[in-house]
Amino acid sequence: MRKNFFYATLLLFGLFGVILIPGCAKEKNLQTPPPETRPQPGELLVSPASLRQADLEIAWSYVVPVRQSEKFRNFSIIDDRLYAVTGRNFLVSLDRQQAQPVYSWQLAPASATFCGLKKYNSQLYSIVGADLVSVDQQEGNQLMKKPLGFGPVCPPVRNNYFYYVPGTDQRIHVMNVSDMVRVFDVSANDDGAVVCVRADDDFVVFATDAGTLAAMMPDRPIQLWRFEAAAAINAPVVHDGPRFIFSSKDAYVYAVDRYRGELLWKHLTPAILTVGPKVTQRYVYQHVTGQGLVAINKSNGALAWRLPEGIDLLAENGRKIYVIAENNKLIVFDNKNLKKLNEVEVPAVTRWAANIYDEKIYLADDNGRIACIKPIEY
Repeated sequence: MRKNFFYATLLLFGLFGVILIPGCAKEKNLQTPPPETRPQPGELLVSPASLRQADLEIAWSYVVPVRQSEKFRNFSIIDDRLYAVTGRNFLVSLDRQQAQPVYSWQLAPASATFCGLKKYNSQLYSIVGADLVSVDQQEGNQLMKKPLGFGPVCPPVRNNYFYYVPGTDQRIHVMNVSDMVRVFDVSANDDGAVVCVRADDDFVVFATDAGTLAAMMPDRPIQLWRFEAAAAINAPVVHDGPRFIFSSKDAYVYAVDRYRGELLWKHLTPAILTVGPKVTQRYVYQHVTGQGLVAINKSNGALAWRLPEGIDLLAENGRKIYVIAENNKLIVFDNKNLKKLNEVEVPAVTRWAANIYDEKIYLADDNGRIACIKPIEY
């Protein structure tokens, strides 16, 4: 039976006042080289000779102009684009197949807090400072900038009709896309902050750091179903066909039915989980604190393999899995024979973009260098 959330507020006007929330763009980094190791002009990010030993080669390289004290705030893949946002909030969009710059743009003042990039149809949008900003994905032109009047805590989402923006007040603030008027707020009433939201035109799902995963109707604060984990849920919650997959600080990775909120499977890991999973066609990849990277069978939640030094998925190529690992290494793992095939030292790399689309690997450093690496075709 559908029932109202324990806390919901209908709104006729916006609120006023701005709260800036630091730390919206945290990512796990590798060891950062000292300043005196800044590269010479033309110096490649990764050694081609080392890559050849692992049957890999550089497909292309690109350098984003950054200052000496500047780092990437965001380095991510959305469809066929690679996006880099620098510490000055300078946005660069690259065609990730050919390294062709599509556009670059000063997204916001350098001091503003940045909270990730999201895409809906042909628009990119983000929270910058306390403003909701929308950009045309093809040309980079700003389409909208809306002061929120409250403090955001994580990236917003939208569907065809509404924006859903989590605030510091533990509520999701829902606004019309057409005129940006706030229509209602909603809370899980579990004393937890919202850490992630997913939305389509049928329903909205959000997670909290109190362990709640809840689904509601998209246009009113009516609960459809609710699932409770034993501890905080980590962002992101991944929508994968008929299920949502996510991890929790209770050391479990969960798969929950998209339509009913029922548990499909859960996998117990050997230690605390602090980041969300990456999900591909076959596996759920989860970093486990102090225990490495585990690959979980997506269909039943069974453990497929564990790489003790692994940190994150880079890409898949058939039976070969590319993993970024401790001590600044790129590891090639044989998914069929369950063994490590090669490892490549990548001492300058501090950023990477997990690629769930194809076999290409995307690496970057704090000097603005980006490299696309691909398997050698024999």
